[in-house]
Amino acid sequence: MQKGCPKCGRMIDANVTNCPYCNYSFKDIDNFFKKVSDDNYIENEKYAGFIKRLVAGLFDIFLIGTITYLILILINNYLIKISASNFYIALIIFIPLYILYNSICERTAWQGSIGKLILDIEVVDEYENPVTFPIALKRNLAKIVNVLTIGIGFIFSAVPPQKQALNDKLAHTYVINKLIMTEETTLNFASPIKRFVAFVIDIFIISLICYGLLATNNLIRAFNFSQITINVLSDARYILCLVVIFFYFPFSESRTGSTMGKGTMHIKVVKLNGEIQGFIGSLIRELMLVLDYVTLGFLSSFVTPKKQTIKDILTRTVVIDR
Repeated sequence: MQKGCPKCGRMIDANVTNCPYCNYSFKDIDNFFKKVSDDNYIENEKYAGFIKRLVAGLFDIFLIGTITYLILILINNYLIKISASNFYIALIIFIPLYILYNSICERTAWQGSIGKLILDIEVVDEYENPVTFPIALKRNLAKIVNVLTIGIGFIFSAVPPQKQALNDKLAHTYVINKLIMTEETTLNFASPIKRFVAFVIDIFIISLICYGLLATNNLIRAFNFSQITINVLSDARYILCLVVIFFYFPFSESRTGSTMGKGTMHIKVVKLNGEIQGFIGSLIRELMLVLDYVTLGFLSSFVTPKKQTIKDILTRTVVIDR
């Protein structure tokens, strides 16, 4: 009995695990079909859960909110002054922009917004085909009903087995997890709790360093320096604090993958191939920490296969046990 190699197309013996012509490994595809054949797959993994959808949605709200803010700046500068009395203009811009953005993205090959793309989830119709633009528009307009029900319509997406929000029920759509054939088997991903404890330790260390720098004010004034020198040294303390805050994580993680906190918890940051990330990559990853908190992206570490937050997904990194 023979089977075809999906990479080079040649027929080989069925019991061969690596193609003798192109060295393709059948391990990934075997794991994929084993996963799909699992009786619990449909109920437990097929439909995207509430947390995943929440994180994706908050990311999109942050994105459209930022665009809305930039438009408001232009309106304020060139048309009319924006104040509390006419702030409804923000809603007039945000709501149509948000609905169109999601509807257009769901009609593309992404089958979902940028937030959904990052978290590997997509929108399909009742036959699990990509949605048309009218259906996508209907689905996103129906989100207004979710809001009118004080958010209860969104919470429906936490109810198994199909986890449809109220707007999905009205539009006959579903949000599902994308089927990913490759599975990471060589890395042991760190738990979100370990990561949180390590982060708290690091923040404590950074706070101690900054407190120590700022507490030198009386020491500086104890010396008989000129006022200009005292002012320069005082300003230098704040600059050093900023250096510590911005470069503590990139400097440590680009050298060993660990900070003091991560070292205490025996975890480290690496790229998807297991290598230590460079300084620039580590700096970009730290700056994206803002996204994790503004969009609650840190919650995605509880629901993604590699336990990644938004910043991990965007920078293609993972936190693993050492």
